[in-house]
Amino acid sequence: MKKDSTRLELGYQVEGTQFLRARRAAALFDEQGLGKSKQVIDAIAQEIAAGDLGGVLVVCPNGLKSNWAKEVEKFSNLKYAVFGSGQSARRIAFRSLRAAVYIINYEAVLAEMSSLRALLRFKSMAIVLDESHRIKTPDAKITQAILALRALAQRRYILSGTPVANRPEDLWAQLLFLDDGEALGASFDRFRQLYRSGNVGYRNLGQLRDRVAGLSLRRTKANSLALPSKQYVRISVTLAGIQADMYEGMREELELWVKGMDGSDVLARGEAILARLVRLAQLASNPALLDASYSETPGKFQALDTLLAEYERVNPTQKVIVWTSFVGNIRALVNRYGRWNPVAIHGETSNEARDEAVRSFTDEAETRMLVANPAAAREGLTLTKANVAIYLDRTFNLVDYLQSQDRIHRLSQTRACEIVILVARDTVDEFIDFSIEQKHRLAQFAQNDTKTVDDDDLALRKPALLRALLAPGTSPVAK
Repeated sequence: MKKDSTRLELGYQVEGTQFLRARRAAALFDEQGLGKSKQVIDAIAQEIAAGDLGGVLVVCPNGLKSNWAKEVEKFSNLKYAVFGSGQSARRIAFRSLRAAVYIINYEAVLAEMSSLRALLRFKSMAIVLDESHRIKTPDAKITQAILALRALAQRRYILSGTPVANRPEDLWAQLLFLDDGEALGASFDRFRQLYRSGNVGYRNLGQLRDRVAGLSLRRTKANSLALPSKQYVRISVTLAGIQADMYEGMREELELWVKGMDGSDVLARGEAILARLVRLAQLASNPALLDASYSETPGKFQALDTLLAEYERVNPTQKVIVWTSFVGNIRALVNRYGRWNPVAIHGETSNEARDEAVRSFTDEAETRMLVANPAAAREGLTLTKANVAIYLDRTFNLVDYLQSQDRIHRLSQTRACEIVILVARDTVDEFIDFSIEQKHRLAQFAQNDTKTVDDDDLALRKPALLRALLAPGTSPVAK
């Protein structure tokens, strides 16, 4: 008997478990917050009980290994082993080959290939890729290592609430893992020829969507759960003083640089242009990130002061999450809002410290703020003790934004949620906002969340770069 069977009453989860059991290879693309790990644990446990599987190798982000261990304990009686780092940790994981569930992070797969091959040959095993968009880059070493293991698996399952992490191409490697190229082809170049339109834009996305749907099951929260509402609030912030001068100076430098390029130069130097746009985003957020001598209070910090004071006035016990893409901001905000007893998570946070930060935020009433980088805390966490998430800044990364906001809007949330986005007026922030929303619309169509897509989105039409980003006072969203 399972240790916790209460959530089996959710019909869509029963359906998801049955969907997985009925297929040797399948994608569970339920929107984040619907309990994908429980569904796959149930499916694996039932297959093991039926004698059709000997176990499963779960590959997940490093920060989620402890989450998976807890989920296995909660929803099954299966024995598990967690791969740590280093030779001694590997020996501990293999000490009990009687385990049914082996948990390893993506980064460790390459170093442990010989051990994993031996494990997969020793037992009739499934491979589960959690947050499978992690293998979206076809030529990445981790992707190649994962793909090299797939032939040894008796079953192959992938899980992601955001399979289109930033662009439709992200689907190709994930589905190659499942079906060896039957749905989307075995050549990434051929895939791009079929679905890309020139240097920018897409075509045949309806066909792509249908082929993905043949291997996947996706449900959204809106259609599966009666969750509280989620409201989006955009707060416009005007830069002033030294911050405005610094931003204008860098904007002018970028304007002169880009104006000297022709169209082919712009395409060829896309990554360099993007890097400079991110630097502009840093200036719009907090100039101290680039210039340690900056001593004024940034405009967004002032806006955040006002916003937090109002939340505190209405509810003195209010808990909030503040998201920022920049580690320097995390340190600054933790120091600035000491009365909220904040905890922090970023890329340099150890797994143990991350777990402790989540525990403190969840269990201790006096810990009322979590300051985090979406790239480090967007996945696997349930943070429903808060119902407010504030974005001090964002980059162009769609998956960071979608995954992080739903840390508060998921099973166990009982209050209406607010997603608050601080946008610096007439800056790159507005273009980032436009780009993220456009990416999201394309992703929704490719994932079958919506039935139609606008021609402008298919063509990736955006406001002209100079007009949108560089010309002062021009609205970035004007066509």
